[in-house]
Amino acid sequence: MRSRFALVSLFALWVAACGPSTQGLGDDVADDDGTDDASQEVDAPDIDAPTDAVDDAATAYPDAAGFDGNPTCNDWMCTTPVNDGCMLGTSDICGDGLDNNCNGEVDEGCTCTAGAVQQCFLGPPGRRGQGACVDGMQTCIEGGEFDYWGPCNGGIRPGAEACDSVDNDCNGCADDNPACCVVNLQCPTSMPDGDPFQPYVIDGTQFYSGTVTSWQWTVTGGPCDQLFLTTTNPVRQSFTLAGQNTSMLTFTPSLSGDYTVTVTITASDGTVYTCTFIIHIRGPGLRVEMCSNRSGTTDIDTHVHRPDSTATWWGPDTCYFGNCAASGSINWGYANSPLSACSGGPQGAAWTLLGYCRNPRLDIDSIRANGVPENINIDVPQNAKTYRVMLNYYSGTGAVNPLVNIYCGGYLRATYGQAPDLVPDFDQSGASSSGDLWRVADVTPTVVNGVTTDCTITPLHAPGMSSGYWVGTQPRTY
Repeated sequence: MRSRFALVSLFALWVAACGPSTQGLGDDVADDDGTDDASQEVDAPDIDAPTDAVDDAATAYPDAAGFDGNPTCNDWMCTTPVNDGCMLGTSDICGDGLDNNCNGEVDEGCTCTAGAVQQCFLGPPGRRGQGACVDGMQTCIEGGEFDYWGPCNGGIRPGAEACDSVDNDCNGCADDNPACCVVNLQCPTSMPDGDPFQPYVIDGTQFYSGTVTSWQWTVTGGPCDQLFLTTTNPVRQSFTLAGQNTSMLTFTPSLSGDYTVTVTITASDGTVYTCTFIIHIRGPGLRVEMCSNRSGTTDIDTHVHRPDSTATWWGPDTCYFGNCAASGSINWGYANSPLSACSGGPQGAAWTLLGYCRNPRLDIDSIRANGVPENINIDVPQNAKTYRVMLNYYSGTGAVNPLVNIYCGGYLRATYGQAPDLVPDFDQSGASSSGDLWRVADVTPTVVNGVTTDCTITPLHAPGMSSGYWVGTQPRTY
């Protein structure tokens, strides 16, 4: 029978994929790095295939390599596996973010609105949300006459059982592997949500309590962090880490979204263990973040316009650097937020002097700062009112490819300017009189009892056009 270390009740609630690398189970545990790696789109061995409703061999999800341990356990069989839910020979059901026909694509053939983001799961539909499996995200790509859903990236997909107290293949049973006679690792099976600017502490000894010779932690962030990985020198990220080589990691994010965390543990006997899991950072309300491929040499300003007004972009009805930082004076009549919501940010000292967090507010202002995004928040926006998002190329020279991410209720709902849909002709700088303006989107939040639950986002196109980005120096008004 298996032996396990006890764990505090908090970790009994956590979701993740983890495993010792010395079990000979391959590297197909999960795809957590935000890339679409086809070599990782595999299930663990379907030991109880006769009871499954679908033959995996006919799908895009072949079984993983067989176990290479000595099957000395008598309790490793999964007697109640989940139904894979594959509907072979049919079309995907549009809008559910699933690969219903199990052909390796999610919502293929479905129409969408360019820039929209939806949660998705690349694996047998019946395994969504089971065990280690966590949704990724896919973005709608502009495709000329018909827009289409891009690849499902990130999240955690079904992988080989890894003897870690987690159901890695998401079939409804943890550690159903003959090699898992003794399980020394207790990876988390979900993680509590965190908040922007608040330190998030993770204790690795809760996963493995034996003698350890080394610890190594890595974190992968969202769209802006992915952009900064290839466009900043030295490489910068929107979060900070402390204790990367100790048992205790302190992770401090500045943006909302999903962060993939991996800890690699080397035990005193040389065995290497890994746990990979996702932490969701959930800032409230409406949040608009912006980053670009040239953050260190240009100044791109984010503007969010107040509903029910068509006043100038550089006045009291627009939140931007001139009036929305801690030193600003913007007042839309919205309730202030607790100081904890902004005191940990780059303007924290100024907000602390003020004694509260204003709404709306610009809590991160990027001025030719390498690897620094810009971020505007409205913690409690007005229900069913429409906010317009615009970027102004304020200073610098040459073409820039900005990226705008819109979060509603803590979840990414739209991404504009992400490859392959880069923004063209954003190349003329100038302040309120001459620089390029990119009118990005109109955002209409759904707010219930003060909590933003969702939003409707409409991308903006140049007058008379039904597609493409609205970029130009004129008009300067709404």
